[in-house]
Amino acid sequence: MFEIWDLISYAVQLILSGTIVIIFSPRKKYWGLRYAVSAALFILVSLFMNHFSRNIMEVIGFVGYWSLYIAGVLFQIFLCTEYNMRQVLYYSIVALAVQHVAFDICEIFDAIFGRIQVIDIVVYILIYGIFAFVIKRIFAKMEAKSFKQTDLVPIITIMMIVLFVSVMYKGNTFYDVEFSWNYVYYRIVDALCCVYILWTQGTRRLSEYYASELEGINKAFMIQKEQFKIKQETIDSINRKCHDLKHQIEAIHHMEKDSDREAFYKELKKDIMIYDVAIDTGNEALNVLMMDKGLYCCEHDIQLSCMADAGSLSFMKLEDVYAIFGNALDNAITAVEKISDKEKRVINLKVLNQNNMFMLQLQNYYNGVLSFEDGMPLTTKTDKTQHGFGVKSIRYLAEKYGGTMTVNAKDGIFTLQILLPIMEQ
Repeated sequence: MFEIWDLISYAVQLILSGTIVIIFSPRKKYWGLRYAVSAALFILVSLFMNHFSRNIMEVIGFVGYWSLYIAGVLFQIFLCTEYNMRQVLYYSIVALAVQHVAFDICEIFDAIFGRIQVIDIVVYILIYGIFAFVIKRIFAKMEAKSFKQTDLVPIITIMMIVLFVSVMYKGNTFYDVEFSWNYVYYRIVDALCCVYILWTQGTRRLSEYYASELEGINKAFMIQKEQFKIKQETIDSINRKCHDLKHQIEAIHHMEKDSDREAFYKELKKDIMIYDVAIDTGNEALNVLMMDKGLYCCEHDIQLSCMADAGSLSFMKLEDVYAIFGNALDNAITAVEKISDKEKRVINLKVLNQNNMFMLQLQNYYNGVLSFEDGMPLTTKTDKTQHGFGVKSIRYLAEKYGGTMTVNAKDGIFTLQILLPIMEQ
C-alpha cells in the first residue's frame, strides 16, 4: 500500500493543489465528471511513470519527466474551468508553486528531525488551507479579467528556474547529496522563490483590482452627474417651452388660415414629443444613456426606437453597459446623420432575453460602401489612426463577459448584434 502511495503521492499533491483553484473558479458544465476523469488519468500516468521510472528516464530524461507532471496540472484546470489558455497557465503555475512550498517545508523538517508522517500531513493541510483562503479573497477577484503577457513572463521565468534547479538536484548534477545542510539550504531558497511568486502576484493583482474598483466608482459617479445635468437641462428647457407656449396658444386666436393652424400644431407636437423620450429599461446606466441619445435624436430629426428589457444586465458593471450601448448608438447616430432622406434617418434598438442569453441588436441605415477587415468595419473617417476604436471596444467588452459580437451590412442596413450569457449573481 505504501509502495503505491510513494508512486502516486506527487500526483495527488498536485491534484489537490489544482482542486483548490478549480473550486474557486468559474467551472464548466459537468465539471465534477471532468475532474474525476482528469484526476484518474493523472494518477494512472503517475503510477505508470514511476513504476517504470528508470526506463522512462532513459527515454525522456528528468526534464521530460517533470514536464509530464506540469502538463497534468494544466490539463486538469483546463478541463474543469472556463478559463482561457493564459489564465489556465497562470493558475497552473500558482498551483505548482503552492505544492512546491508545502513539499519544501516538509523536506526541511524531514532533513532536520527525520520523517514524521503526521508533521507532513499537518504542513500540507496548513499550506493548502492558506492557499484556499488567499485564492478566495484575492485571486478570485480576477475572474472577469484576461491576463496579459506581462503577467505571465515573470512567474513563468522564476518557476522554470525553480523546477530546473530541482531537476538538476534530483539528477545529482552539481550538488553533493551527502551534505544534508546543503539540501536544507537549497529547500529554503526554493521555497522562498515560490513564496515570492505567490506574494508578488497576489499583491499586484489585488492592487489592480482596487484600482479597477476605484475607476468603476468614478465612472458611476460621472454617470450620476451626467444624469443630473440632463435632468436639469430638461427642466430648464421645459420651463422655457411652457413660457413660450402661453404666447403660442394666444397666437392661435389670430390665425385665420387652417394651414397655419396645422403647421402650428405639428410644431407644438414636436416640441412636446422631445420630452417624452424617458424610458425605463430596467438598467440605470442604460436609462441615462437612452434619455441623452433620445433628446439628441429628437433635436436632429432622427427617429430612435427602443424595445429594451435590460434588467438581466445586473451582472455587468454600469460603466461597461454605458460603454457598450454608448459606442453602438454613437456609431449609428453618426451614420444616419449623413443621410438626407428623413425616412431613413432611423435607428432601431432591441434588447431581448431568451434561454439565459442576452441579445442586443442595433440596426441603422447608412450611405456609401462599408469595407470589413477581420470581421470588423473599417472606419470611414479621414484619420484612420485615431478612429475605429468604438467597435473594437464593444467587441472587447462582449468577450470580457464571455459573449460575442457580430456585424454585417446588407441592402444599406448596418446590423450590430451582441450575445452574452446571463451570469448568475
